[in-house]
Amino acid sequence: MVIDAKSLIGVKLSADGARLQLRVRDDMGRTVSLSLPACWLNEMLNAVPGLGGAADSVHPLDSWSMERVGTGPDLVLTLRTPEGQAVSFLMKPWQVEGMATIATYGGSGRTPGETIH
Repeated sequence: MVIDAKSLIGVKLSADGARLQLRVRDDMGRTVSLSLPACWLNEMLNAVPGLGGAADSVHPLDSWSMERVGTGPDLVLTLRTPEGQAVSFLMKPWQVEGMATIATYGGSGRTPGETIH
């Protein structure tokens, strides 16, 4: 059976997190449900040029945000592309300090008083 999806109606993760459930509208206007293993998601994204996480792909940064996680020291750094793609990283304060050191002193010829990273 070939399904030529024309629009995405909804996406849900199964209760156990193992399956991705898609509801789409096909070219005849019918609603079709699809259930795929969630572990396939990265493979599907990597199969599409420009979307996957290939090591040689570089994306422009449109915006970023950083927030504390609860009352602890951990931080969440979220990076966003102009196309609206976003990825978030859980970071320790020392990792952020290391990035700031590289950004400040990495190509300037100046040297910091002490090395953080």
